Amino acid sequence: MGNWKKSFRAIPRSVEVKLGEIPTQNIQVLAGKRITARDVRDGEYLHIGLDENKLIPGTQWDLIPPAEVGLISGRNQEGWETIRKDLPKYKKYFYQDIPIYGDASRNGWATVAIPREVYHKDSMPPYLFQLNISIQEKVDENTYGIVFSIDQIFDRESASFNADLLFALNLLQENTGTAGVVSAENPEFVFTSVLNWTVFPPGDLGRIVAAAAGSRIAGIDPETVRERLELFEQFKPLEYFQGLGGNDQYIGAKFAEDLVAFENLRYGNALYVMYANWEDLSRRPRSELLKLPHSEFDRIVHSAGWEQKFAVLMQQELQERGIRVRIGRHMRHRRTDR
Repeated sequence: MGNWKKSFRAIPRSVEVKLGEIPTQNIQVLAGKRITARDVRDGEYLHIGLDENKLIPGTQWDLIPPAEVGLISGRNQEGWETIRKDLPKYKKYFYQDIPIYGDASRNGWATVAIPREVYHKDSMPPYLFQLNISIQEKVDENTYGIVFSIDQIFDRESASFNADLLFALNLLQENTGTAGVVSAENPEFVFTSVLNWTVFPPGDLGRIVAAAAGSRIAGIDPETVRERLELFEQFKPLEYFQGLGGNDQYIGAKFAEDLVAFENLRYGNALYVMYANWEDLSRRPRSELLKLPHSEFDRIVHSAGWEQKFAVLMQQELQERGIRVRIGRHMRHRRTDR
């Protein structure tokens, strides 16, 4: 297990600040961590079932952390008692069997009550919280973005909110070396806030499909990727893009130095067509893009007839750049650059 801080005495200041930013009533203990393949090979996370075989984006599992990991994990499984030295002692009787007149074989046994002054104790049952591990993304060749969370929703209005939250934070910290909170209504963790593109030459759609489907979180449909690429292919792009940013994945195509089209595969609800400022705009996360003036790009929502709208827009933009386009019944065309 990794050599990280074992526990918090109080809710960390960073978590308090985050709680102040979350408007919702329900809270989940969740945090993301960049973990190298070497850390996994070295066995730092074997106690939670993480080995090299599970380093596949989309893989996830649950478990109750082993009691032997540490104090908090032991308490999570077995409960504990707290001695209340802040309260005065009280008299408690302990019962013991003793031989009558010192000879049990002749006279038998007698049970006696022995009084002692003892402290009060609070007995706490085990929480039995489960830890969820999710391999969310492959950040680079040797690093993975992994999300850890506790399978419990914490209500701010609960009388035990602070105590329960602190316990869950410590359980996560003890087992993973990280801890944090999110809104239970939107329990996502973003590893990368800036969109980074990988460039592919035209002509090998299969390679691009494999790259897009294999390097992100689960849920990316290879058939959707291929359909979009085949649509782009009709307009003979100069190169293709695969983009990763935050919890999102994009595919795109460059048709001219100032003409690029791409789509967010995670949401899959619209195509974006960008122009002169595309290199800057295309690197922004979707949340920022949607706030930009629509004069900076065209967004084609996937409603009825969207493919034809895209074709008409592309024909117009290519012709303005001196690239003649002929679109037939099936949107086949011939491209010639002046």
